[in-house]
Amino acid sequence: MEKVKVELCMGSSCFARGNSQALANLESYISENHLEDRVELIGHLCLGACSSGPNMKIDDISFSGVRSECVVDLLIDALNRKDNS
Repeated sequence: MEKVKVELCMGSSCFARGNSQALANLESYISENHLEDRVELIGHLCLGACSSGPNMKIDDISFSGVRSECVVDLLIDALNRKDNS
């Protein structure tokens, strides 16, 4: 099964705007649900859209202005899309 690829911007702007908490939320969810074999979590120094951050990508879909409390829901949606494809 192909992994869901989650790319999180860890640049100073996105990190300060909430991606530090988003990272913690994703790591906790992945660990608690034993999804390490289904999710690849990658940090980037910049995803190139600093003014609209915090930013992340899941597979080929980019998200801007992401709230840390929403990242797990975005991941769940992506996992469901993989399961149904």
